[in-house]
Amino acid sequence: MHTDAEKKASTVLFLRHGQTDYSKNRYYDDSIEDPSLNEIGLRSVGRWPSFFKGNPRKIAAVYVSPSCRTRQTAKLATAVLGLKHEIVAGLQEWRFGVWGGLTGREIQKKYPDEWAAWRADMLHFSPSGGESLSCFSKRVNATVAGLVARHPGQTVLTVTHAGVIRMVVAAALEMPMLNFKRLVIAHASMTEIAYTDRWPNLHAFSYIPEIVNEETS
Repeated sequence: MHTDAEKKASTVLFLRHGQTDYSKNRYYDDSIEDPSLNEIGLRSVGRWPSFFKGNPRKIAAVYVSPSCRTRQTAKLATAVLGLKHEIVAGLQEWRFGVWGGLTGREIQKKYPDEWAAWRADMLHFSPSGGESLSCFSKRVNATVAGLVARHPGQTVLTVTHAGVIRMVVAAALEMPMLNFKRLVIAHASMTEIAYTDRWPNLHAFSYIPEIVNEETS
C-alpha cells in the first residue's frame, strides 16, 4: 500500500554514464581530462532506449552533467524520450583539482603532504583546486534538492556519475559518508530515489535492464 506521501513523491532516476578507457586507479577531474565512452560503454548505453520506450512512466525532464561521457550517454540513451537535455554543473563528478589524471602512487610522490592530509581527513580536506568529500556531498545533494523542488510529484532523469550517485544514496539512507565506497554503481546502471515530504525512499539500485530480443519477443 502506498501512503499519501509516497503518491506525492518526486522521483529522481540517476543513470550512470557508460564505460570509458580511463583507468580506475587514476583520479578524475574533468577540467584536466574529460574522456568519452569506449566501445563497451556505447554498447551498454544502447540498452536504455528500449527500456524507456517500453516504460509507461512519464519523464518530465532530463538533466545532465556537463562531462563528455554523460552527454554522450544522455544523447544515446534518451533519444526516444524526445526531451531537451539541460546541463547542470552540480551533477558533475567529485573534483580532485591538480590530482586529475594521476594515480594514487603519483599523487603520493608529487603531493606527499596533501596526500597524507587527505588520507587523515578525507571528509574535510580538499586537494588543491578540488573539493572535500563533505563539500562534494553538499554540492550534489543541494543540486538534487533543487531539481526535486522544480518537479513536485513528477519523475525526472539525471545522467551523472558513480560518485554523485553514491552521495545521494548515502544521504537518502543516512549512512556514514565515509562508507561510500561500499556502494558499487555499475556503468550504465540506474538508481531510483523517491523524495517524499517525510524522507527519501530507495526504490532501485544500480539496475541494468535485460537486453530484449525484438525478433523473439
